[in-house]
Amino acid sequence: MKRGWTLLSTLALLTLPAWQAHAAATVAVLPVRGVNLSEGQCDAIGVLFANAFARETNVVVATPLDTKPVLAESKTALAAATKLGVFEYVELTAVQLGSRTSLTAIRFSKDGREVFRSETAANGLDDMEGAAARLAHALAWAQAAPRRLDAVADASPPASGPKPYPSALGLKSAIIFPIASGRTFASLMSLQFDARIGPRSSFAEVGAGFAIPSTSASGTNTIEMGGVFAEFGAGAYLSDGSVAPYLGGGVSPRIWIVTTPNTGSTTGATCTVHGQAGVTFTRDSRARIYAELRVSQYIIGLANEVSTLDGTMTSSAYYPTEFSLQVGLGW
Repeated sequence: MKRGWTLLSTLALLTLPAWQAHAAATVAVLPVRGVNLSEGQCDAIGVLFANAFARETNVVVATPLDTKPVLAESKTALAAATKLGVFEYVELTAVQLGSRTSLTAIRFSKDGREVFRSETAANGLDDMEGAAARLAHALAWAQAAPRRLDAVADASPPASGPKPYPSALGLKSAIIFPIASGRTFASLMSLQFDARIGPRSSFAEVGAGFAIPSTSASGTNTIEMGGVFAEFGAGAYLSDGSVAPYLGGGVSPRIWIVTTPNTGSTTGATCTVHGQAGVTFTRDSRARIYAELRVSQYIIGLANEVSTLDGTMTSSAYYPTEFSLQVGLGW
């Protein structure tokens, strides 16, 4: 039995992903509290669980080998999690009675609030890796793990690999300030559907919505414009934390109504390209909040009709630049 535990400990330590030791962790697994188990056995169980939880959630997970010295200095689990700067932390308990080892895991938010707990059992040493995988799956997706010995004995670790990072579908609003040489514009307000799809490190963005002038320009030389638009773009995160900055860009085709003093309103198709820098404040939460600054450049110009001295109208185009502040919520 001791030889088996030694082999299990070695296997757990060798399977620790190399990136996990260097990247900033999002979740911390604290050292396992064991009953009738040695420190090395507890470390092996903790590493197996941390690896399985990382596969389930596709985030960086600090193992008990990483968190043990921090917990020793911090004295409490919450203080250790705060020092590590993680978004959530997990406490594990393992109790061995004969050949059966009961495992209990509790998931906490970064402020110490319990999120979910689950338990399972390993029917012998050969089932320990499978039990850790089942418990990680249950804790990651807030589901009950199997408890019966026959269910534990028959089950096997999931072989499908990491779960897809969840998409964020929601709304985004913005205030937009167009500028162009020799012209004055009313600012715009927009509201749109916004979808961000992709892995944790980057995203593709698709949206559609409308914009209206935020102020009335009647009787002035101010140009008003607005209409409906679509957006297609992508972005990449610059850090691995739960609060993460990102850079992105894209294109926005539009059907625009432009009201110009003295010449009335015109409607037509236009298009902009944009670059943006933003921050996602709740990257690993189901509800993601983000804000961004965007610069957009018209690549299909707006019509500019001018009356000549002989009374005829000539038409040209101008290409404004837009600066906008955008705030979104996806879930």
